[in-house]
Amino acid sequence: MRFFVEQVQEQGRFELIDELVRPDFRNRTAEPGQRQDREGVREVMAALHEAFSELRVEIVHCVGAGDLVATHKVFRARHTGPWFGVPASGREVEFRVMDVVRYQDGQWAEHWSVADAVGLLRQTGALH
Repeated sequence: MRFFVEQVQEQGRFELIDELVRPDFRNRTAEPGQRQDREGVREVMAALHEAFSELRVEIVHCVGAGDLVATHKVFRARHTGPWFGVPASGREVEFRVMDVVRYQDGQWAEHWSVADAVGLLRQTGALH
């Protein structure tokens, strides 16, 4: 999990997704219109890096039990590109994400997530 966060989420090494995420992966909390498969992971990570520069991800908590790993993370970045229809604001943003990933054979098999989307929209100026 830490490797995925550091290399894919923070550094944007999308080429690692095929190695770290199963071909039959399912994102159980995908947003409407978002793909639920491995390609959806690639699309969201690419969109994240297109919209936010200077991206840093802090793992606050990381807990594993059986085949599940849960993380509480804080993303910090500058909003320098469009994010799902919200134009770049140039503002520094910080948002929290809580993920649960089920692993199978060392790869992501399923994913559930809760993110502070409203807080992020407020910081970008899209919501007041």
